[in-house]
Amino acid sequence: MRLGIGTLAFLLVHSASAQIPTGPFSSAVGIMRERGVLQGDQQNPLAPKGNPPLPPKHETLPEPVEQTRAYRVVRTGQSRRRGNTVSMTGGTEFFVRGYHVFADEAEGDLSTNVFTLTNKVRIIGTDTVITGEKITVDFNNRSYRSINAESQLTPQLVKGKLKDNLYVRGEESFGTARETHTHNGGLTTCNLEHPHYEVEAVDTNVRTGRRAIFRKARLRAFGKTILNIPFLSVPLDDRTYRYLPDFGQSRDEGYYVKSRYGIPLRGDNNFDARVDYMSKLGSGLGGDYVYNNANINGVARLYKITGPGDSLVLSNQHRQQFRFGTLSVDNDFQQNNYLTAPGSTLLNTRANLVIPQGDAATTTLGFNRNGNQGSGFESENRTITLTDDRRFGRRTSSNIDLSWLTNRNVYTGSPSTDNQEVDVRFRANHDLERAVASLEYQRNIPIGDNPNFFSGSDRTPVLSLESDSRRLFGRGFDSILPFRTQLSFGEFHDARSGQINRSFFNFNFNRPDRGNRRFRADFNGQFRQGIYSDDTAQYVVGAGANLSYRLGRDTSANLRYNYLRPEGFAPLSIDRTGKSHLVSTDVNFRPQRYLLFGAQTGFDFLRAKTQDVGWQQVGIRSEFTPTNFFNLRALSTYDTVQGIWSSVRLDLNYRPGATLLSIGARYDGFRKSWSNANLYLNNLKMGRTSLSAILSYNGFTKRFDAQQYSFVYDLHCFEAVVNVSDYGTGFRAGKEIQFFLRLKALPFDSLFGIGRRGQPLGTGTGRDF
Repeated sequence: MRLGIGTLAFLLVHSASAQIPTGPFSSAVGIMRERGVLQGDQQNPLAPKGNPPLPPKHETLPEPVEQTRAYRVVRTGQSRRRGNTVSMTGGTEFFVRGYHVFADEAEGDLSTNVFTLTNKVRIIGTDTVITGEKITVDFNNRSYRSINAESQLTPQLVKGKLKDNLYVRGEESFGTARETHTHNGGLTTCNLEHPHYEVEAVDTNVRTGRRAIFRKARLRAFGKTILNIPFLSVPLDDRTYRYLPDFGQSRDEGYYVKSRYGIPLRGDNNFDARVDYMSKLGSGLGGDYVYNNANINGVARLYKITGPGDSLVLSNQHRQQFRFGTLSVDNDFQQNNYLTAPGSTLLNTRANLVIPQGDAATTTLGFNRNGNQGSGFESENRTITLTDDRRFGRRTSSNIDLSWLTNRNVYTGSPSTDNQEVDVRFRANHDLERAVASLEYQRNIPIGDNPNFFSGSDRTPVLSLESDSRRLFGRGFDSILPFRTQLSFGEFHDARSGQINRSFFNFNFNRPDRGNRRFRADFNGQFRQGIYSDDTAQYVVGAGANLSYRLGRDTSANLRYNYLRPEGFAPLSIDRTGKSHLVSTDVNFRPQRYLLFGAQTGFDFLRAKTQDVGWQQVGIRSEFTPTNFFNLRALSTYDTVQGIWSSVRLDLNYRPGATLLSIGARYDGFRKSWSNANLYLNNLKMGRTSLSAILSYNGFTKRFDAQQYSFVYDLHCFEAVVNVSDYGTGFRAGKEIQFFLRLKALPFDSLFGIGRRGQPLGTGTGRDF
């Protein structure tokens, strides 16, 4: 059972801080609600008192931004101008650099576009509005200072990161697009005059896209302070962090308490300390160090558990920019990690050095090592790579890819195995306008005694010419018969056939019908010819067609034909192909608006020649939709080989309003039993409580594989959630109970609807759906 109450404040602060735009007006971004505009009798406590109503939406920016960059006065009471200095009183409205400005009084310098606005101030941008008592703005440098600013942040402004409005206030705010500071600020998503909760902070520092730092923060609920946080540092680029204590109980850890403390360092560097205690494992201590300088950035993580679950986890991700290229190094060390590798020691290293040489060439050096050591075994895999991509002029390019692979395995009581091999790949292309000439070399070379070595068909080398209908005959012919062709000569080395010389020709076309007529016909075909140095040869002929005739809405017939036949013998495995000769068809028919029927089958001519049943499985489907909130589907499959209806699938969906009921069931014709029956119920309302449930019944074992229930109690701006999961079979069977207090304005994901292996649970029953 996990308790999510402790994460309530962090979720609010994190989401709000991460999403508030940190431009010149970040402390009060949004579209204001005036008093009395809220639904019912509820009023917004953050609405500015005495401000005139906002202009209609179409008046926010009556002209494009590029046409309103200059200063332009719409109206004013009294106005004075001396040189570049302007002063306006008695209520004024003007545009400057694309912003629509309202204020009782305004004073500014037109040479610097710095304005001081006083009383009933509103500054409206393309997607932002700020109000306050006094605001000083540098419109050129996008910096500001505001006094008693209040705002409302809408879900549209944060692109779906919020599901309801966020109300923000601050006694004093100042900053730029890179960093903002707010003194004595607060935020909430509750729109009542006396909000159910509010997060307040004496000082808030937001570093755009990187980190939000709160000093002397507190969470107030129902007018009472329930949690004081002297210091809170939250990364805005990683939403998986948890910065308030997490209490709970799990099968592996027992009862636990986990906490994290953010410590900002100089510049963009940060350190997050972790202090945990788990009754089954012991004490956990560690930290994450994030560094970000001019040419170096990365993160280093260390976590140590001392006690019965003694383990050590160490990892780092390092990126460094040199004058000649970029170096990336990733390391991951795990010793007795109870989650991923109990009783084992893992060390994984990956490094890449990318050396660009202008736009014409790039060279990459790589190293990868994976090591695993445990009781009675040890394994190590290493790969060293060199990749070089180059262009010579506009028509010639080359690619070289070299790899040295080493594999070592040691088992107690058995001899060790050491395998090494080198993989060489080279390809060069030259554009001849009418065709593209390619030279390709590919070889996998064993080093020393390598009994487990296996190589495919190496190319040592192969010269080819490739072209298409557009290159050879132009766009007009390409629209009539689009085709591709290839002619190649080369030497191959196959693991079974040895060294083989091959001459090869390939031609294929695909002509789709792009018309809108009732009748459509698509055609495709291919021809391949290979001649080999061991006096063998093979050609392959293939053809296909798709004929479709449409009679009306959801009423059509389709006929598909596929033919593929090789003749001769190909000693190379890459040229071997199978045979196919079949035709398939499907028919859709809608006799009434609410009824749909369909059938599909096929005939395999090759199986019919061997005295097997040539007919493929027959599928019959139907759909009944009398209203837009009710749907019933059925699918039956007839097995032509066994001569039995092998399965019947039923699906029902019923959505009366916000509630959804979905049922899926499957009947196994071979075993004469209902194999699966699944039910999904979502958002069944009972007063303030809503119920969701997922049931998965296994007809073979006569028991539920999974049961999940979710109870949600509405508490206006937040809600209480209880999730109950019971897994009767499978991986880590058992019961789990979760309890959350969550803000309704924040997106929320829980384990409801997800199985033990991370698979989705619902009304699907297997192969057909």
